[in-house]
Amino acid sequence: MSHPKLNTIAAIEIMQGEVDGDFDSLEEILLNNYSNRLSDNPTSSRYEDTNCPSSSIVDNILNQIINDFYDVTGENVVVDNYWGHIHEKNMSTKLHDHPNCFASGVVYISVPKGSGSIVFKPNIDSSNKDRFLTSFPPKRGRYYVFPNYLDHYVTSNNSDEMRISLSFNLLKKN
Repeated sequence: MSHPKLNTIAAIEIMQGEVDGDFDSLEEILLNNYSNRLSDNPTSSRYEDTNCPSSSIVDNILNQIINDFYDVTGENVVVDNYWGHIHEKNMSTKLHDHPNCFASGVVYISVPKGSGSIVFKPNIDSSNKDRFLTSFPPKRGRYYVFPNYLDHYVTSNNSDEMRISLSFNLLKKN
């Protein structure tokens, strides 16, 4: 007699948490670097990305996330790079992933009402590519960490105010 069972081949986990930090000062740092974009091409997904200089404020926030990541996963990681992500009214981010790292993440700094959500789009079902489409709302101080290969995008900022976040990539620590 057969005893059927289910086997899981893959699961995609997204870590959600909240951090404390001096978000007002970080917002000021990011806005002061707003003209220092990572791309000058408005059609590039890096157009809304800005240089974020090193600071104890950023270090404190990212260290909290790294510690949380270890507590949840048991994985030791280090920050590879980070940048400011600023959306003006009607701006959004195209579907993309983050090659050449272990995990990626975002922490929200300024989130006006209607400023858009991050949407994850796992490429699992070729007959229905939107089947597992999942949206996560932003909130000041909230972060999400996700596998580098997970396709995602950000919906349009419908607010008159800028939506500001800090994005980052993580590497496994040797």
